[in-house]
Amino acid sequence: MVVSDKNIDSNAKIINYNWQYSEIFEPVFNWQGRYIALPGGRSSGKSFFVAHYLLQKLMVDNIDLLCAREHQNSIAESNYKLFTNIIDKYNLPFDVQATKIICKLTGSTIVFVGLSDVTADNIKSYEDFGLVWLEEAQKISKKSWEVLNPTIRREGAQIFITMNPEVPHHRHPIMSELTTIYKEDTLLLHVNYTDNPFVSKDIIKMAEIQKKHKPEEYARIWLGEPDDGSATAVVKYFTDDNIVECEYIDTLPLHLTCDFNVDPMCWYVAHKTKDKIFFVDELVVDNTHTKECIDNFITMYREHKGKIIVNGDASGDYRKTQSAYSDYAIIQRELERAFGYSRVKIDIRRFNPSIKSRIAAWNNMIFDANGNRRLFISPKCKWLMYNCYNLKYKPGTSIVDVPTPAQISKNIDLKYLEHPFDAASYLCEYYFPVYDDNTRSYEYE
Repeated sequence: MVVSDKNIDSNAKIINYNWQYSEIFEPVFNWQGRYIALPGGRSSGKSFFVAHYLLQKLMVDNIDLLCAREHQNSIAESNYKLFTNIIDKYNLPFDVQATKIICKLTGSTIVFVGLSDVTADNIKSYEDFGLVWLEEAQKISKKSWEVLNPTIRREGAQIFITMNPEVPHHRHPIMSELTTIYKEDTLLLHVNYTDNPFVSKDIIKMAEIQKKHKPEEYARIWLGEPDDGSATAVVKYFTDDNIVECEYIDTLPLHLTCDFNVDPMCWYVAHKTKDKIFFVDELVVDNTHTKECIDNFITMYREHKGKIIVNGDASGDYRKTQSAYSDYAIIQRELERAFGYSRVKIDIRRFNPSIKSRIAAWNNMIFDANGNRRLFISPKCKWLMYNCYNLKYKPGTSIVDVPTPAQISKNIDLKYLEHPFDAASYLCEYYFPVYDDNTRSYEYE
């Protein structure tokens, strides 16, 4: 164990704040990067370390701290009590108020929020905060993270992430980014009860009993090793090797593949070679219609010089009762107006293949039997990657587990499951179908 014996010099008096922590946390003190991620199992001491460390920072620097979690119905659901216990124990110079805590030495303030209740407008009030602690970060949604992260703009700001993982890092909205695109700016320390010299004998006994009788639960609860969900995953063997910076080339044929669900409507932009697909961009739009989406596409790719080939859901070729034109007729009309008749082609099946056929084609391109990866996704296609990581079958079945409205109301990210995959997989199956060797055919929906 290590003792933090730094004195806090406030001119008025010197405060001896001597607190102990595990050696595993020592790198935090010298880390200058933006992110400090501390995943791990229960009783690892990570929350106690972060609370002590942040209080020490607040007594030295005039810097505000935002403590955030996904849902917070009351202050009691935050780490407010943990802070106040430490303040009382060491008699630290903080003014503990009903909803916030203020340091008497520096004026630094701790505020507590639930991100699900914060809008894009009022979160701007936190942009000058220099410290952020994301509590129970395993519950934080992709939407909340995408609003919060770019909002914290103060030079040298740091974001602490503590969590008991429920899914592997590559499937978590925060950890997937910290372990890839923000890897160089992230200090990642996986911490368990075995790293905590202060853990009680009762906790050790409880963990060891579970280790003996329920090893899977022991690994998940005490070692922070969640089930990777591979048994029920729709997309198999999708890894970082399938994620590349897919270059858009304005002279190559550009494929636009469409799913026509209204909320959200999902379209993907891709290049295709003889044996590969490169998804370069996505249009995922809430509460929209076909005319609005094709106008957006034309605005984005007005300077395109090559052909435009439209693929996707065969039902889009059926005329709707609310329109004199089918979805593809609308798309073709607008594209021909913008790019000319000779450069536009609609390439769709007469009937949709089954979801089983589309999944088989998709997985064969992700990673085939010969170990080849032939399907690549740009990081810009965030919702398509989200589907690759999170789309699952119902346990014990081959039926895709589509979120219910009740589930979506609790986690808005679930709204974007299924439809992005549908849009992209139509193109994949159209050009690279997986046939039954005996019949040379496949099922239709």
